Amino acid sequence: MTWKNAPYLYFAGALLFLLPFEVSWFRARPALAQKQKAEVPRKEPANPPPSRSDESDIAPRSDALRSVDEERKDPIGAATLSDKAQVTGLRFLSWKGYTRIMLDLSQEAKYEVRRLKEDPAKGVPPRIYVDVMGARLALVSKEPVPVNDGLLRQVRLGQYSADVVRVVLDMNSLRDHKTSLLANPYRLVIDVYGQRAEESAAAKEVARTPTTDGRRAVAQVNIPSSPAPATSGLRKIVLDPGHGGKDPGAIGAGGIAEKDIVLSIAKKLAAKLRKEMRVEVVLTRKDDRFVELEDRTKLANKENADLFISLHVNASENAEAKGIETYYLDNTTDEAAIRLAARENSTSRKNISDLQFILSDMTQNMKLEDSITLAHRLQGSMVAGMGNAMGDVRDLGVKKALFYVLVGARMPSVLVEMFFISHRSEGRAMNQATYQDAMVDALFEGIQKYGQSNLIARTL
Repeated sequence: MTWKNAPYLYFAGALLFLLPFEVSWFRARPALAQKQKAEVPRKEPANPPPSRSDESDIAPRSDALRSVDEERKDPIGAATLSDKAQVTGLRFLSWKGYTRIMLDLSQEAKYEVRRLKEDPAKGVPPRIYVDVMGARLALVSKEPVPVNDGLLRQVRLGQYSADVVRVVLDMNSLRDHKTSLLANPYRLVIDVYGQRAEESAAAKEVARTPTTDGRRAVAQVNIPSSPAPATSGLRKIVLDPGHGGKDPGAIGAGGIAEKDIVLSIAKKLAAKLRKEMRVEVVLTRKDDRFVELEDRTKLANKENADLFISLHVNASENAEAKGIETYYLDNTTDEAAIRLAARENSTSRKNISDLQFILSDMTQNMKLEDSITLAHRLQGSMVAGMGNAMGDVRDLGVKKALFYVLVGARMPSVLVEMFFISHRSEGRAMNQATYQDAMVDALFEGIQKYGQSNLIARTL
């Protein structure tokens, strides 16, 4: 190396020394830019949403309850109406200890829930309100929906703002509440818990007969544009006389077969429903023949029925076991229910493990709330009606079990166990026309009340 070339070598060395710092600076530029971007202060909206703390403003505006057609005239809502969830129906179920409110939605929607404390000095009850965001109200009503079940006094709902539907629950008592959004179909479920007071005199004037455990079921306050028929909201019912043919079902004293008793009751009930409720009734069997369990609900689905009711009588190794119980389809750990389901499922090609798999796959599609409501209507009417006819009747309540005959039903479906054929007096009574007629009347009353208070949901 000569001194003549030294400046070039020093220059090259300096470049090699500075190169790592230059590369790291270029690599850091995107992160620095991102940080600067994140530090830019957000602008608050020009029109902030209404304050949730103003208790005096929780109720929907009096002019907010308008139909969807009226809202289409609003230039603010017209452009985005099709993108908003439609609130199409309001239903409620009153049970012992809590009340369930169900808001039917056309699609998924976000929601916010607020609880407001009561003010006894001002006569203000405890309240809950739910704001359904990005939603439009399809119901046409300016009047609160009365409940008066001793826990929930009334429900108010309205178009609070251009894209918010507000639901206000005026409570008599409120200990806790739980809200969830369910799919297939979409519905917002609000459960309110509290100490249920005695019904007010005004509530007793409403035609709602409680079931034996104090539960009530009033569903689908869909506020139709024209009055519903006086008889019911039902069009077609499938009655399923259990067993038949090679499958006699339970056998009672004197060789009485379950299959014969339930067929007789089913035929009488079908005739009464056709005559007095003017509904179409389909029987899964009209005579002593064997029908696979899976074919029974298949027929109900094919007929597009509104209800599926499977009729049975119970049996037990305990000769003292007696009473009436009604089942809906769901998983259970109750040993007695599992044993009963195993007996009733014995003629099916499916077993309990298959049912558990099927049930987990189809739970979202079941008409679960409506099935529970139907079960309570029937149970209450049977216990009350047969109590009048026979005196002492044991109410075994509404339960859940894996009955395969109910699997796959696309309508509210229940299985009724009408007394114990293995009990001396109950088995003898169910083989007599007088008591069969009393049971038919009781079942008819339960179906009629369900039809009157649970009108089939229809979009307005």
